[in-house]
Amino acid sequence: MRIKNIMVIMCMIVILASQVMAEEPSTTLGTYMKGECVELIQTCSSCSAVEILAISYPNSSIADSSITMGKTGSRYNYTFCDTEALGVYIVSGEGDVDGTDTIFVYDFEVTYSGQKVSLSNSMIIFALLGLAAIFLTISFFFNKDYWMLQSFFQFLAVLAGLIAINSGRIIASESNALGIMGDMGLLLMIVVLLIFFLWIFVRAFKEIIAIFKKKGDLRWEY
Repeated sequence: MRIKNIMVIMCMIVILASQVMAEEPSTTLGTYMKGECVELIQTCSSCSAVEILAISYPNSSIADSSITMGKTGSRYNYTFCDTEALGVYIVSGEGDVDGTDTIFVYDFEVTYSGQKVSLSNSMIIFALLGLAAIFLTISFFFNKDYWMLQSFFQFLAVLAGLIAINSGRIIASESNALGIMGDMGLLLMIVVLLIFFLWIFVRAFKEIIAIFKKKGDLRWEY
């Protein structure tokens, strides 16, 4: 009975939480891509004018202030295009709702991709890194006589690592500093991949030379 009561209480908490979240008003315009213009919107049927008091950059400095929004019916709007900085922008304004000055505040976020990173994205990265570790471990099970199979699994490990780093670079793009680090990581992984292919080529070339020597087709010492 005690377990049943606990389950009922947990279900009630989940239902109440979902209702609170559903009733909570939206205070964000969403996520936009770096450099993309954002249409700031405010709806008020009883306002004669709506003004944006300030638009703040992610570092809290003021981008624009004292802007009278354009009006179309009961819809007021202003297009803001200075979105090179990554992070959350805060918009504060004022409208005379029924003759009473009323403040409104909302925000929007700017990222490289224009998408909000979720927990599932991070889980994919860890899964890819785990897959890379598995492929690399499998490659060590083959001795040098099976170097082609060994190289194949090593190639899969490097490829999975490359995809993981590229995915991490996208997630890190929400920060300017991390975005730079992500680009450097991707470049480093590409260099490693090129070195790997060069190593495979050299190893294959040596293997071909060794086969020719065994057949006596070459007259020089290797």
